[in-house]
Amino acid sequence: MAVAVTFAIITMMLGTSGETQAPSRAVRVGLLLPGLAPDAARKGEAFVAFRDALAQQGYREGQNVTLEVRATERQVDLGGLAVELVQLKVHVIVTGGIAATRAARTATQSIPIVGVAVGGDPIALGLAQSIARAGGNFTQLLHAGPDNAKLIGPLPQALPDVTRVGILWNPDNPIAKGHVERLEPEAHARGLNLRALQAKNIQELDAAFATFSGERIRAVYVVADPLWLSLPKQAAEAAMRHRIAAIWGHVPIADAGGLMAYAPDTIDQFRQAAGYVKTILGGTPPGDLPLQYPTRWTLVVNLKTAGVIGVTLSPLTVNRADRLIE
Repeated sequence: MAVAVTFAIITMMLGTSGETQAPSRAVRVGLLLPGLAPDAARKGEAFVAFRDALAQQGYREGQNVTLEVRATERQVDLGGLAVELVQLKVHVIVTGGIAATRAARTATQSIPIVGVAVGGDPIALGLAQSIARAGGNFTQLLHAGPDNAKLIGPLPQALPDVTRVGILWNPDNPIAKGHVERLEPEAHARGLNLRALQAKNIQELDAAFATFSGERIRAVYVVADPLWLSLPKQAAEAAMRHRIAAIWGHVPIADAGGLMAYAPDTIDQFRQAAGYVKTILGGTPPGDLPLQYPTRWTLVVNLKTAGVIGVTLSPLTVNRADRLIE
């Protein structure tokens, strides 16, 4: 389910990437970010990418835009923070991930919302009327992509002798369980025995990897989640500590030391969100803007980490990688 939107149309609607003339009015933009402690949110890659891209669109923090950031490590705690942003009467709310998006939609039906890296089926979840036109006060950049076969495929391709695979997911994520359920039959069809574990924070992630290691499960697929994206180094180190060959749903984790990542560029989606915000502030209703699926998924392989944890990846995987970290 995807709708092709040409580059020319997107450029016309959202403007170019070059710096533009500063808008005449001051505005207030809210950001609702899961996976980070409040004092760490402004240092995170997602915030920095959005802030800098917004400056290129002519909205500079401290001059003509105030950025109200609300963040929490637990996705189940987002509802109250969304209400805070509504009470501040922000002009637009930018949300990271499905839980933050749903919290914002519950809090307001009038303030425009730009969802970033929103997983799941937006129509089935009641977030949009269609891909071409979301309707209401909402639009989004989707964290959706290939079919289940492509998602589970890189692990057995990288380690052809693997017969047991771990799946690790965050139960705070409202769509993660369904994602795991859809992956299971595909894994079984490939002759893989699965062991699913949950983790709601970095400590539980580390403990889950320890359990996998103790059960001699060396290959683990980690379901994409804003928590791991917000703490890429800690997430990568947890897998390395237990010599787990993990594939992640976020590219920055491979850059931080994760073995492999297969994902769209979520940080770039936060940059793209700045263009949506500018368009909305210019008077375009968010519901008139198309939802965007990632146009390209990237396989990143960290050969340095492979050496550290003592795994040899197949030549097929190394040759297929879009980017190698050596």
